[in-house]
Amino acid sequence: MEALKLKVDKLFWFLKKNEAVLDFSKDRHLIIHQTLALGSMRDVRKLFQKYGRDVISQEFQIPAKGIYAPSVLHLFEHVLGVKVKNGQQYIKNIYGKTPPRNP
Repeated sequence: MEALKLKVDKLFWFLKKNEAVLDFSKDRHLIIHQTLALGSMRDVRKLFQKYGRDVISQEFQIPAKGIYAPSVLHLFEHVLGVKVKNGQQYIKNIYGKTPPRNP
């Protein structure tokens, strides 16, 4: 089992220092979405080298709710050549419509 040791940084800020080991197979959904949504182009290049386009495209189509800015979501739809179903669930809430407080 191959593990990825990471610093608790901008991509995986929610991990505690003693939990900062991710498994490439088991945690690939998390790794792929966090890197696409928050990573630099260098991070994304490394991601493509590790997993390949087919795996990334497959995982990208499984929703990760509320982590993408609209422009980033559209960029990776274009790069991967896919159109995600119900793209609004991918978008951060600050970009979505919120229900009125007093109807």
